[in-house]
Amino acid sequence: MSTARLGIGFAVALACAGVAGATPAHAAENTQAVVVEGSSVGAAAHAVAGVGGKVDAELPIVSGVAAHVSPAGMNALDADASVVVTPDVTMHPTSDSFDPSAVDTQLAAVQPSANWSRGAGTGVGVALVDTGVADTPDLHAPRLVRAPDFSGEGDGVDHYGHGTFMAGLIAGDGTASAGQQPQHFGVAPGATLISVKVARADGSSSLSRVLEGIGWVVTHRDAYNIGVLNLSFGVDTPLPYLANPLSGAVEAAWASGITVVASAGNQGDGDVTSPGDDPYVITVGAADTAGTVTTNDDSVPAWSGHERFFFRYTKPDVVAPGVSVVSLRVPGSTIDTQHPEGRVDDTYFRGTGTSMSTAMVSGAAAVLLSHHGNATPDDVKGALVSSATAIAGGGRMINLDGADHATAQASWWQHFPIAFDGLDRGFDRGMPWTATRWTNDSWAATRWTATRWTATRWTATRWTTFDWEASRWTASRWTASRWTASRWTASRWTSDAWPSQSWG
Repeated sequence: MSTARLGIGFAVALACAGVAGATPAHAAENTQAVVVEGSSVGAAAHAVAGVGGKVDAELPIVSGVAAHVSPAGMNALDADASVVVTPDVTMHPTSDSFDPSAVDTQLAAVQPSANWSRGAGTGVGVALVDTGVADTPDLHAPRLVRAPDFSGEGDGVDHYGHGTFMAGLIAGDGTASAGQQPQHFGVAPGATLISVKVARADGSSSLSRVLEGIGWVVTHRDAYNIGVLNLSFGVDTPLPYLANPLSGAVEAAWASGITVVASAGNQGDGDVTSPGDDPYVITVGAADTAGTVTTNDDSVPAWSGHERFFFRYTKPDVVAPGVSVVSLRVPGSTIDTQHPEGRVDDTYFRGTGTSMSTAMVSGAAAVLLSHHGNATPDDVKGALVSSATAIAGGGRMINLDGADHATAQASWWQHFPIAFDGLDRGFDRGMPWTATRWTNDSWAATRWTATRWTATRWTATRWTTFDWEASRWTASRWTASRWTASRWTASRWTSDAWPSQSWG
């Protein structure tokens, strides 16, 4: 295993905005921020020290470290066959127009069951790797848990405005809009939201920050009953998923029993961003519901990411409402200040993009897991995909009630080449489970524990079986990208075009 993977020049964007970390103050101008992967965290740190570099953070989910090294040190690491080096390039957000004139029909559009209630999703933890979450009436302790802040700001609070918007779509409980028509709910208002902040007030982050955040989720999965991981961001790259440390990280989460939901991106036909291009995860595109609950007038916007890949799979897997979506506002945040036209009222905001669609599917996954506690991530994906409804433009809109009552199928078990080595168990295709575990059982504290990997196993493994000797990646092979919801609004809906719908 060799070759410096010098490609991950990430300028990423959070489905509505961004994620990122600042360069440590100790870093000199002539050093470069990198992610170094080795046979273990210790081996990677030793390699960095050996070339006079400085380790900034441990990244056990990729058996590596974030570090700063000199140009000479980079050359030395490049020649070291025991490590893989990836530039830790900063991610930046972009955003477009805003428009507050819409009525919230998005929950009804995903077709929850007749017995859906504010308790939907109870018992399931949804991890949100994003810009943090602000205190709002709809999201508060004990249903809001703030994980360690990897952004460098240290407070866990959303100063950018994106993470709170996503959190509201996942688990907002409608408190702030009680008595209003419509009342604004997340898809799983009973779920616990675990906020993993990786981005600062300007919306920027880095590859290493995101890897730290995902790694924390994997190792703390049992402590918080984390069943779902929401990743509303994406990086545009022509490289195969097997060569991508983000794919290794999300597959590690998937193999440990966490259903990963990722954005397809806003690049349009012919492009799906990473990690949404990984075959295992649930990749979500956007649907325009035309402001109605029925699907016969739904369509896929031209900007929603879509592409056919190798290994006989097509992305995205499903679509969900992503045009003129209403969720929680963070007054005074960067987005709120820069786009006042997106304000609906003092508490709510409106936006458009696959980021929002992703959050809604994460909420749906939490509802399914609350009803099918022994289900594997493959089961959750299989239920959502098999029950989805075809709409104009080639997408398949999720049907939550249909997924909840889906019949398990052998085809739900996925058999793709994996981007990590299966914890030295010899897995080169497929995940640890060997059959579906989809049942109608209510939530149980133990979920397929006989075969599930334990968090402590992740720290000493290598995530990729890719033959690094065969290819050299350069920074020019990666293209800059955006957080996948660069459009908060794509159209000017008028309030009278959106029928009022109240839930609860």
